[in-house]
Amino acid sequence: MPKYCRAPHCSNAAGQARPPARRLSFYKFPLHDAARLRQWLTQMRRENWVPTRHQHLCSDHFEPSCFQYRWGVRYLRPDAIPTIF
Repeated sequence: MPKYCRAPHCSNAAGQARPPARRLSFYKFPLHDAARLRQWLTQMRRENWVPTRHQHLCSDHFEPSCFQYRWGVRYLRPDAIPTIF
């Protein structure tokens, strides 16, 4: 199943050509953490929308400080909140 960003007005999808310096990654909504999910949806201005486990946000909606790197792999911090819309 292809990954698409579910942020309003974002058309990013997995497999799109991008320069290496602007690599794109996708992150699932924190469905297991109700408080954090509420923060994500508030930032997106979609408080009445409920994402499914198959929906994602792309890395373009997170500040650089929201990521941590281990062994050259970029991970989203457990407390990260998207703020760029």
